[in-house]
Amino acid sequence: MTTGWGKLAAVLTTGVLAAAVLVGCGSKSSNSSDGVTSAASGGKSTEQAKAETKGSGDRKEISIWHYFEHEAAALEKVADKYNELQDDVHITCTYVSRDELMNQYTIGAVSGELPDIGMVDSPDMASYISLGVFEDIDDELKAWGDLDQFYEGPLNSCRDSEGRLHGIPNNSNCLALLCNMDILNAAGIKETPTTWDEFYEVCKATTNPADSVYGFAMCAVGNEEGTFQYIPWLYAAGADVTTLTSPEAAESLDFLAKLVSEGLMSKEVVNWGQGDALNAFAAGKAAMLESGTWQIAQFDSGDVKLDCNYQYAMLPKGKQNASVIGGENFGVCTGTEAKEECVEFLKYMMTAENNADWCEIAGKLPVRGDATKLKDFWTEDARYAVFNESMDYAVARGPHESWPTISEAIYTAEQSVLLGEKTGTEAMAQAAGIVDPILTEVPIAK
Repeated sequence: MTTGWGKLAAVLTTGVLAAAVLVGCGSKSSNSSDGVTSAASGGKSTEQAKAETKGSGDRKEISIWHYFEHEAAALEKVADKYNELQDDVHITCTYVSRDELMNQYTIGAVSGELPDIGMVDSPDMASYISLGVFEDIDDELKAWGDLDQFYEGPLNSCRDSEGRLHGIPNNSNCLALLCNMDILNAAGIKETPTTWDEFYEVCKATTNPADSVYGFAMCAVGNEEGTFQYIPWLYAAGADVTTLTSPEAAESLDFLAKLVSEGLMSKEVVNWGQGDALNAFAAGKAAMLESGTWQIAQFDSGDVKLDCNYQYAMLPKGKQNASVIGGENFGVCTGTEAKEECVEFLKYMMTAENNADWCEIAGKLPVRGDATKLKDFWTEDARYAVFNESMDYAVARGPHESWPTISEAIYTAEQSVLLGEKTGTEAMAQAAGIVDPILTEVPIAK
């Protein structure tokens, strides 16, 4: 497989493939500035981590690089169990911050310095496949016989332009509205908002400038996280990525900008990742939050303490209901000397039982239909029930080999409008000037 120098240059100019903190997983980016680091190995470089994991007797060493933070222990538990079940290979999981890992993939597409197995955000995988980062494992996975159990959306994010699989999805998630019912009730509001009009009125009623309390908090940072949280508003308005010049697309930006201009949402959201917005909500500084599935696990574990009565609801409906799919994939990296063994581990990791167990711990949604039947809490817990319903309206980001460029155009447009630099129409026209030619050449598969 060729790496494609033209595509690589395009990737580098878009900020090294969406160098951002974790989208849809509640992780935080590392502040390290000394290259790729491993939290699991005390901040050592990836070269040091690779060297120290070799020499496990006669076993073949298989390295996995991931950017899970809160979920790292759950992933390592799966690897440890696999290591105990057989004597042929030893799996070592290494945490690498998302931005550094994406950078390493881009460099590794040329240098060949890649792990055996790598994790990637689902909308970015098509781009890395086009660069030659991931091996074609379509035949091996088809021979497995379990692919018909996977949901089509997450599985398709692992395919190349010809429909062949280069990896396997690990988890899925989406976004919903988290409401501090104590604040809402104090404002005389008993029910969560269901429409944009109701949402706007609740924002006004719950904003308290004297106590620095805003009606709403979201992530609008200039990276993939910002795009992730904006997409539901774009689609709820009746637009999509292919219709950025439509009045509906402009309306979605202008609506969010109105919240900022009227003081109902902090202008700092342009600097907030999803974790920052969550912290504002947890501190009682926002009545409502655009929240992800994974954050429930943080509440239940005590990692994030909520001193309030809270309730989840679907994101408010514009012309239609909308949410967005998140999640991560794992692929076998090009150049590995253990392709067959890597595929075997991925198949083990993604059995129905392991997928259900891991997603329960991590607060994610399974990517296998048979896995969802193994746990009652996805339907019996009212919080997860909201996300399950939201999944009926959740849209994918891409998949597209140029998604990083598309995403950058979108979050740049959002930021310019929230900062008052452009109107929604002006910002979307500029974004469409970048996105439309890309989609004309290579349309997003329906």
